[in-house]
Amino acid sequence: MSEYEMYRGVYCSLCKNLGRRYSPLAQLFLSFDFTLAALITLALRDEKCRFLHSRCPYNPAKKCLKCAESSLLDSCADAVIITVYYKLLDNLHDKGVKNKILSALVFPFVALMHKKAKRLSPETDAVTKAAIEKQSIAEKKNAGIDEAAEPSARALADIFSFGLDGDDKLIVSTLGYMVGRFVYILDAVDDLEKDVKSGDFNPFAGEISNFDNKSEKQSFAEKARQMLNLTQSEAVAAFDLLEAKRFGSIISNIIYKGLELSANEVLSKYTASDCKNKKEISV
Repeated sequence: MSEYEMYRGVYCSLCKNLGRRYSPLAQLFLSFDFTLAALITLALRDEKCRFLHSRCPYNPAKKCLKCAESSLLDSCADAVIITVYYKLLDNLHDKGVKNKILSALVFPFVALMHKKAKRLSPETDAVTKAAIEKQSIAEKKNAGIDEAAEPSARALADIFSFGLDGDDKLIVSTLGYMVGRFVYILDAVDDLEKDVKSGDFNPFAGEISNFDNKSEKQSFAEKARQMLNLTQSEAVAAFDLLEAKRFGSIISNIIYKGLELSANEVLSKYTASDCKNKKEISV
């Protein structure tokens, strides 16, 4: 429970940092990817990381921890806004009408935040912009999973390792790359049926010709599982080399268990016989 509270403390600190640095709207874009980046940032500092007791502004009755040196998470907050900005730009070019409408509504506000984030973290902006451009090229040529996953994985590798040098930079870069690749593959697996129906790019399009065919779905799930397991094992190998000064067990839990649980949740819809049976088994 103490580790869970510390993890929540980092998550809540980054959330409050987004609100302070940008706006309450920015807090809606917080993701677990950048919470992991924040954990690694704090884990490699020589100085101790102090936490203070605080309360959630949206639920004052709820107590939480807050990082005393909130400025340490500024670069992570900037990366959240920059990533969301380019993701929204990408959504505006999707074929799905729903994505376009939602992105168009939010985009003007995020664009204003992005101007500040770009000024404060130009390296992160340059890396993310380049990744989106490479991603667009890969999608236009209907690239396979390795080529399609490369841009976002490389961007996360660079974002994770900014400000580091020597062995730490190499290790964290590898860890960020593998986490980025894992997330991309898992998202592609999760969105496969939706993307096929909408006509949006998915590197796994064609792997399943009939989504009512259980055998095809299970075969695809096994293939996806192998890719995810291999990527996770590389992330584990990188983490094992990391000399974290704090939060080591929390990061370990994410890399060893969190990724696996996320994969199980997504792959279950390809392996469960039907929704009713799935519900009965879970009970």
